[in-house]
Amino acid sequence: MERIFIGVLCLSGCLTFSTCLLRQYHFVSHAMTWTEAQSYCRENYTDLATVENNEEMKKLNDTVSAAGHSSKVWIGLYSHIDWKWSDGFNESGAECRRWNDSNPNNFKANQLCVGMKNNGKWQDKQCHNKRTFVCYKGTLEDSDFVLVDTKKNWSEAQRHCREHFTDLATVRNDADNDKIQKLIKPDGWAWIGLYRDPQIYWSDGSNYSFSSWHQGHNPLRSMKVVCGVADLKKGGKWRLISCEDRKPFVCYNRQMVGNGWCFLE
Repeated sequence: MERIFIGVLCLSGCLTFSTCLLRQYHFVSHAMTWTEAQSYCRENYTDLATVENNEEMKKLNDTVSAAGHSSKVWIGLYSHIDWKWSDGFNESGAECRRWNDSNPNNFKANQLCVGMKNNGKWQDKQCHNKRTFVCYKGTLEDSDFVLVDTKKNWSEAQRHCREHFTDLATVRNDADNDKIQKLIKPDGWAWIGLYRDPQIYWSDGSNYSFSSWHQGHNPLRSMKVVCGVADLKKGGKWRLISCEDRKPFVCYNRQMVGNGWCFLE
């Protein structure tokens, strides 16, 4: 009779059941590059560690700490670094970069837009910052740069430039850079058209939604791909470093709980 009652509740939508397969983490002390660690995890477990909530974060940290390790370990995060110009320019000169010292540093793993300082050097910045910006009008071959002395975030600046001029400034060479530099006020900086998409992924293809980034710098230099570590010295917070560094790592596999079914409220 009880089974019939539960069956009726399920059919009516009053109860929901879901298979309970929880991640079980495994610390591997042997130092490898990120790609080597990924291969090892896929051969021996499921994949490099994926973390999708605070409970899993704690579980991973406890697993590493219990093994006596207290520094950086690879997890399954990685990111492509692909800088692009707002107007889509990708011909000769598109790779022009005039980074300021220690930039791009991807502070808080969330600096996706670029501004130019009044010394002509570039910095990666959080796109929501409101600053003056430089547009260009005409074509790239015959363009004039215009400083808009109104503070907007990067997306607002891009929209303004496209509505009133051609686009946010594209910098192809030293001559372009010098022209823009002369427009920027002393001790200030202004948006230009360089940006990138986040492009952050998990090795096992899980959706990237939860995050726990270290609130500091993640120097990118000229790297095209960077990989994620959980830094136990920073409470297990995540950082992005060169994938060629050799670190211990954490794999995961699925662990069935009880009879494989759990009640969801």
